[in-house]
Amino acid sequence: MKKIQLALLALVVMSLSNCKKDVITGPAGPQGPSGPETTGNLKGYVTLLDQYGGKILTNLSGDTVSIDGTPTKAITDNAGLYTLPGISTGVYTLTIVKPGYGTTKIQNIQFVGGADTYRDAKISEPSTSILPALIDSVGATTGNITIYATIPANVQGRTFILYVSDNASVSSATNSYLIFYTKVVNANATKLSFTIPKSDLTDAGFISGSTAYFAAYGIGSTLTASAYEDFTNGRTAFTAVSSTAATLNLMVP
Repeated sequence: MKKIQLALLALVVMSLSNCKKDVITGPAGPQGPSGPETTGNLKGYVTLLDQYGGKILTNLSGDTVSIDGTPTKAITDNAGLYTLPGISTGVYTLTIVKPGYGTTKIQNIQFVGGADTYRDAKISEPSTSILPALIDSVGATTGNITIYATIPANVQGRTFILYVSDNASVSSATNSYLIFYTKVVNANATKLSFTIPKSDLTDAGFISGSTAYFAAYGIGSTLTASAYEDFTNGRTAFTAVSSTAATLNLMVP
């Protein structure tokens, strides 16, 4: 008898599980109030560097730190500290400028608010190393190009940068060059050379017989100070370069 009762119970459960019921959904309730907005302070120290990479310890105030796309900005104090108070949660890019220095950016800051968030930066004095005329040499068998320059001796090491383009307007502007090369020379060096493999030119779109244009600058401090990525073209902007460049053009072998 007990077995029969269990069997009947199982049949009832199966029958109920196979039943379909119409579900009636009522109207949505009113939307609740928004939660409190989270704000905080975005702060940081701006380090000033001379053109050789040395840290500058005086006149640290007067840097302008602004949030891109907004009128919000701050000025660094005597310690080089900037403070952007009451910033809401969001993603921000900061631009840092100071007269007589290069420009840099701190990009895509994920700011959650609620407390102080620090983002430091470095900006450099531009290089005063002006290059004289450039001389080229093409490898007879490799097709590699070497660009030479004679430079005035200096008691400190320096960095130089060479931009390559298919356009005569080549410069340090990110929309004007295709590839670039850097070279660090030691203290008291009097010669500078860049070697450009032909394969690099081919990868950049040059073909034999086309013209390549070159512009060489001195560049201040380190390659990470006064530099940022230009998101419009994916190239690096170096903003502490010398005021003028030595230029050259030649036919690609």
